[in-house]
Amino acid sequence: MAAVSSALILINWIMEAIRLPLQSMNLSRPRYYDYEKHFIDFVEEYLTKSHRPERYKMMYMNTIDHLTDFCRLNGVNTNDVYTYSIGMEFCENFVYYLRSEKRLMQNTVKGHLERLQAMLQKAMLYGYCVDNTYKEVSVPEEEVGAVFLSMTEIIRIYYFDRLTRFQTEVKDHFIMGCMTGLRYSDYSRLNESHFDRDANMIRIKTQKTGVVVSVPMHRFVREIVRKYDYHLSKPRCIQYFNRAVKEICHKVGLTEPILWERTVGTEVIRKEIPKWELISSHTARRSFATNMFLQNIPTYRIMLITGHKSESSFFKYIRVTREENAATLAGHLFFQ
Repeated sequence: MAAVSSALILINWIMEAIRLPLQSMNLSRPRYYDYEKHFIDFVEEYLTKSHRPERYKMMYMNTIDHLTDFCRLNGVNTNDVYTYSIGMEFCENFVYYLRSEKRLMQNTVKGHLERLQAMLQKAMLYGYCVDNTYKEVSVPEEEVGAVFLSMTEIIRIYYFDRLTRFQTEVKDHFIMGCMTGLRYSDYSRLNESHFDRDANMIRIKTQKTGVVVSVPMHRFVREIVRKYDYHLSKPRCIQYFNRAVKEICHKVGLTEPILWERTVGTEVIRKEIPKWELISSHTARRSFATNMFLQNIPTYRIMLITGHKSESSFFKYIRVTREENAATLAGHLFFQ
């Protein structure tokens, strides 16, 4: 019995020794802090400390601007909006406001809601109390029928020469995008250091994702860079570039009517728009991915160039009609 008693005393002594430092660490404190936190203050502080790119921060601040306007319209003081104030009802009303008052497109509304919810998730991880019913609200993604340029159309643009000097420079940059699959932020800053003349290759670290991609140089690309002696001019801002691309495609004659359908605000708008009006800097990247896909190049090889991490995100770029799909399948051995 004495041995058992001694063992119990030893166990109690050990447990007491463990309990003291645990108490000093305050591990029994609840997950959430005792004090309240204004939601907008939290977001601003988080973004200030964040090492994310400025473009990322601007997107979140744009959402906060909409949130502030929403509160003002509804007579709510933003100082009364805490991290736990934004639940299901708040989010539903915010979504309705973006649609009815701001008349934003559905995918834009989806983006604002997801950024709001992402900050609430961050607030919870930082230890602030949140109302988890915000997770019950969602906006479905609307499939956007963005256009792409076929190889025939790209060739027409490439050989079209009734352009001003500035338009010719824009055209050359745009063709570079169509034949490399790079984003505007990357093909607009190509310089001599990115070209491997011996291997006929372009190597560049992408600005958006930081991934290093290697792209073989198509004949059009080789001809363009040689024309400028590998010193491509720096294009103007993307807004000016997009206007110029539309003007060029209009001159080329890309006037095929395209059915345009979007949810704007609370209504669905359908109308026919000439193809040239729908073409922008990003059409180049989409055209590259689609044309390679139509040439039966394996998806994973295309993704190594475009930098997509998943097939689901990659296939959002592919623009293949049912007729084009049937024409491609017709050549398969199965249908012979």
